Amino acid sequence: MPAARVLLLPLLLLGLNSCSAKSLVQVRGEVRGWTFGAGSVEFLSDDLNTLSTADLDKVGRFNLNLPDAKTMTPLLQDSLVPELPAGCSSTVKASSAAKYYTLGDVTAYPSSGQKSAYTLVSEDRAGSDPVKVSKRLFIYASQAANVSGTLSCPVQGGQASASYGLTLKPGWNRVASNQTLSASGASETVLSNTGEDGYDRWTVAP
Repeated sequence: MPAARVLLLPLLLLGLNSCSAKSLVQVRGEVRGWTFGAGSVEFLSDDLNTLSTADLDKVGRFNLNLPDAKTMTPLLQDSLVPELPAGCSSTVKASSAAKYYTLGDVTAYPSSGQKSAYTLVSEDRAGSDPVKVSKRLFIYASQAANVSGTLSCPVQGGQASASYGLTLKPGWNRVASNQTLSASGASETVLSNTGEDGYDRWTVAP
């Protein structure tokens, strides 16, 4: 094989790898059972500021951009773990000094004005006791980080626990939250990475 071709082969493979690792920049969705007509959808910050917005068609379909780095930087938090009350324990650790922000719900505003806003969630529910909830979240990381460990809090009827097993790249990451909820009050949540699996089912939150 000519030397030039030998040198070009690794470069070609690097190019293919970079193309296959697409950045997550947009969330698509179709709201099941949507009957409220066309309008708009938004990602809102914790303090209810609009981070991004897009059109919602009459059957509930949308393509909503995730906020860019400039928008996210002032909002980033030092940890994915919420501030825990007394009695809770946590072994959750990160491999770097990354900062984070999590988005989950989308807010929908029908043009008809039937209601001021609807909260949309990307989740499936099954069972009665326990209830199994599978949901998609979107986590922004300022730099690459592995986040792992478990947190637990006592609740009436047992323990509420969450297990983290995340490999986050800089920018937006799609995460699966699989939760088991018992009528007693106990719950167990597992957070893990998920790829672009075609999951775009959204529903109006109860």
